[in-house]
Amino acid sequence: MNIRKKVALCGIPGMKKEDIVKMEKYVREEYPEVDFLFLSEEVLEKEELIEKCQGVEVLISWDQEMDEETYEKLNLRAYCAASIGYNAANIEAATKNNVIVTNVPDYCLDEVATHTIMLMLACYRKLYSMVPYVKSGNWDLDVLGSIKRFEDSIVGLLGFGSIARAVAKKLRGFEVKIISYDPFVNKEEMEKLNVTKVQLNTLFKESDYLSLHTPLLDDTKEIINKDSLRKMKPTTYLINTARGGLINHEDLYQALTNNHIQGAGLDVLKNEPPKTIDKKLIALPNTIITGHSAYLSEEASDLQLKITAETVGRILNSTEPINVRNPQVLNRIDWIK
Repeated sequence: MNIRKKVALCGIPGMKKEDIVKMEKYVREEYPEVDFLFLSEEVLEKEELIEKCQGVEVLISWDQEMDEETYEKLNLRAYCAASIGYNAANIEAATKNNVIVTNVPDYCLDEVATHTIMLMLACYRKLYSMVPYVKSGNWDLDVLGSIKRFEDSIVGLLGFGSIARAVAKKLRGFEVKIISYDPFVNKEEMEKLNVTKVQLNTLFKESDYLSLHTPLLDDTKEIINKDSLRKMKPTTYLINTARGGLINHEDLYQALTNNHIQGAGLDVLKNEPPKTIDKKLIALPNTIITGHSAYLSEEASDLQLKITAETVGRILNSTEPINVRNPQVLNRIDWIK
């Protein structure tokens, strides 16, 4: 019989109540003797988190911010991010305290790739102008101006991970030229999908549609800023289904209002829910904002929960988990069988 162990869930704003129930169910299927503590949908203050998570071995979250003091005062085995992103886990602090950080990298690959292309096509056909124009009772093409054929476009991918590759595969039938910048992927790997590897400046200068597919790291934070936006064509569309923090929102607002680029299709924002600058972007006539929904489908949501629960189960059963983001910790812990 398994020893009772504690798992806590918090900092998952927007998770449906039925999914919270499912998460507990799936974790119990992996480890029946678990004490499953649902603390809050919202992110907790540090003091409250430390107080409520005494004895907890696994924390499940996607937004709960961690620091060294928090890890030092808890006795966690793992921070399991129930999402692709795991910035809130503070991997440096977790690693220093021998806490494993995991995530769920590919559960919504098809959904995000499809959503990315949807935003490109919506920008291409200027739906941000046409839809409200028709709803206002108009039936002419005056609002559209000129539109260039998509088939002759250059699509730039900033980053060439699994989602960017899925985008490249789905774009094959559109006969567009695809270029990408990713310092960790060689040109031969890109060429397998008919993608040309280019330098970062070339990506900014040549892309008609620039789509962001890189994690949010110190060297990618606000990589889209005043300088990079000035390098883009005035007809460029910026697409972001990755992380809001990749873009300096003030600089993007200025670029969109001054016609330095043509428009933007964004699924993620710097602040969620939106704050002042985000609301200003939403209100612009040349943006399409889709409320961080790119990942969503019934199948993806269920897979997200199941993979997270499987990971938690392996940790509670003292088995090496999947999707470890700081594998150097594995050699320093003694609880893995």
